[in-house]
Amino acid sequence: MTIVRTNIHRFAWAFLLALALIATRGALAAQPAAQAVGLVDLDGSVNPGSTDFLLRAMDEASSEGLQALVIRIDTPGGMLESTRSIVKAELASKIPIIVWVGPAGARAGSAGVFITYGAHVAAMAPATNIGAAHPVAAGANGAEKMDDTMAEKVTNDLVAWAQGIAKQRNRSAEWVEEAVRKSVSVPAEEALKLHVIDLISPDLPSLLKEIDGRKVTTAAGEITLATAQAQLKPLKMTPREKLLDFLGDPSIAFLFIGLGALGILAELYHPGTVFPGVLGAVSLSLGLVATRMLPVRAGSIVLILVGAGLLAAEFYVTSYGLLAVAGLACFALGAFLLINPSEPGFMVDRDFGVAWAEVLPIVLAVAAVLALVVWKVTQSRMRKQITGAAGLVGEEGIVSLEVGPAAGKVLVHGEIWEARSPNPIAAGERVRVEQIEGLLIRVAPAKNLSGELPTQRQA
Repeated sequence: MTIVRTNIHRFAWAFLLALALIATRGALAAQPAAQAVGLVDLDGSVNPGSTDFLLRAMDEASSEGLQALVIRIDTPGGMLESTRSIVKAELASKIPIIVWVGPAGARAGSAGVFITYGAHVAAMAPATNIGAAHPVAAGANGAEKMDDTMAEKVTNDLVAWAQGIAKQRNRSAEWVEEAVRKSVSVPAEEALKLHVIDLISPDLPSLLKEIDGRKVTTAAGEITLATAQAQLKPLKMTPREKLLDFLGDPSIAFLFIGLGALGILAELYHPGTVFPGVLGAVSLSLGLVATRMLPVRAGSIVLILVGAGLLAAEFYVTSYGLLAVAGLACFALGAFLLINPSEPGFMVDRDFGVAWAEVLPIVLAVAAVLALVVWKVTQSRMRKQITGAAGLVGEEGIVSLEVGPAAGKVLVHGEIWEARSPNPIAAGERVRVEQIEGLLIRVAPAKNLSGELPTQRQA
């Protein structure tokens, strides 16, 4: 009986200890979750890929009970509709959204201005800038100007929208109007003085400490931030979001369009190789998908395709490299002018596009390959022909049946040919082919290295 009671006591203590461990583990697990702050990056253009990611991150941060979501920004701008979707989600968020323009050297250009204004807390790192939110870069890079009436409507609409965001977030409505109408851009220090942002922080840990205790009003009500000891929890893109964001880079779009055109032309030049054609079709398809997310000029795409066509024509037409030079010029010019900052529906900086530093390596690589091909083709055309009937002229053979004014037989290249010669040549002698007349060859006695005729061979 004593043994039974002892076992019961042991079981009870073990059970209580297990409950205590479970409770302690649950408390420890719950503590970081309550203190955690989500972190996402908007590094590049505002496109469907980055937009889907930010919207999903806001929902995920709210559903997981994270204290806030930090958006680290370095963007030249992007699609207007995508920007509106992000700002709408910020304004409707039940958890605080904190935007930090950083690290040093980053920018919140064009669309980035509205995303920064829509945040509950807006901060910038030193040596960063914000602004240039004008929707139309009229005449940039030779682009056609938007109709004046339409441009004024778009601008007024954006100004009203921006001012509404500014009043809701208690930020400067006057400055954001200047940013939209006159493309004004300011550094972090001036942005703080103008009440464009709330504070300047050199890094994210410093930011979390500085905003600790700050009260913000979300869609769920007023919240007091407790971020001094908070842990940052990075949220990652899905493969689909990564692909869409990857295609939102102008350089990638140019690369895919160029490779696609060259791959398809290579398949047409060498039918049946399959790989260049498949690679070209896939690349061109991805490039065209990318153009739907970028402000591109249709004429630039035509220039790139024409350039690829001229490069391919160099293989068919003897132009001594002129077609190749013209093709490379069209290819490079089309790439450089591919992005149109004044395209309606987009808000991007004037320098958003394909830079010469990205175009030249590709153009030089294609030029090097073409130069090698042209050199090889030229060398092959200058070399003596060694195939076909013309390749027999100058070759030596052995007389198998006496040759003279009457036709005889000569063995050349493993073939028996009917042959004639002005003078009789006995069987077994070496001869050289002088001329081809249909299926008959004219031969003469072959000379040895000293220039003398060889002696007759013994039968």
